[in-house]
Amino acid sequence: MAAVSYTDKFSRLGREYLLQTSVNELRRSIISSLFHTGRLINSRSYPVLENIEGNALMARVSEIHKRSLADIETLLGLVERLHDLEKPELIEKLGRTLCARELYEEGTDLLTRAVEKYPDSPGMHQVLGQLFLAMGLADKAVDELTKAADLAPIYPDYRNYLGVAYLKANRPGASISQFKKATELNIYYHEAYFNLGLGYLLNGVVKEDFNLARDLESRCLEAFAKATLFNPGYLTQEYERGLALLKEGNFKDAYDILSCVVSGNLELSSEEKLLEMFLQYVHGERGMTEDGIADYINEISGLLKSNPGHADLQNELGMAYIILS
Repeated sequence: MAAVSYTDKFSRLGREYLLQTSVNELRRSIISSLFHTGRLINSRSYPVLENIEGNALMARVSEIHKRSLADIETLLGLVERLHDLEKPELIEKLGRTLCARELYEEGTDLLTRAVEKYPDSPGMHQVLGQLFLAMGLADKAVDELTKAADLAPIYPDYRNYLGVAYLKANRPGASISQFKKATELNIYYHEAYFNLGLGYLLNGVVKEDFNLARDLESRCLEAFAKATLFNPGYLTQEYERGLALLKEGNFKDAYDILSCVVSGNLELSSEEKLLEMFLQYVHGERGMTEDGIADYINEISGLLKSNPGHADLQNELGMAYIILS
């Protein structure tokens, strides 16, 4: 497979960005990567369908690069346009999209100013807390997510997110309290049950609360069992390995492995991509016209003709139809 690569530099929000799209021959995929000041922000991977070589491959890479460039410029352009902070519901949605795209600095800049203007919006505090959490700023995440949970005390997701922030801050006792509240509010909340098990396990590592350390193994196993009952996707080799380490009393390694199990099992929702397309469409951004979406549908449909079993393409086609409708 020949080396094919496209690169563009652009400026938004007073920052310089570089987008590079190239072919990964080993993975048979096209990788589009966004950089800022030499630091990788995020990468997106697109499959290289069978029997595409030469000019057809170059055209495919070029098309993906142009689309990726238009998407990111449009998204950051929306951030610039919404800096007046007059549309709180869109600011919150835009913050979620920036978080999903790993544009954390851009998101925190926007949401930090937004929560000052709209301090009673639990959604904005929650999004800002998620952004801080993604940046490794656990204490700041706790502050914002506490505000979100206080403003919307019966919303289980806010309790779960706050619990995760406490985990990252090495405060297992506080995390356990939040995860319990989340499961009381939603008895089928598999992620909160799994996190509850992690909370007990972390307490065994940092030894914060003696009472919570009693019957640690049985408490953890009970919480993990409920999580796997409602979502069997947790039942992996790594999960079994983590449980074995737990039963051996190796709490630190068990915690590390099981933490990766829960983060790797989070359901990949199309909500963020759908939201991103919607935000662009309602603001009449470049490419997000009905004709533009119809062209996109035709493009995906053409790819599916040669690879009808490709799940990701089917998913993208479904999202495009939702936006068009």
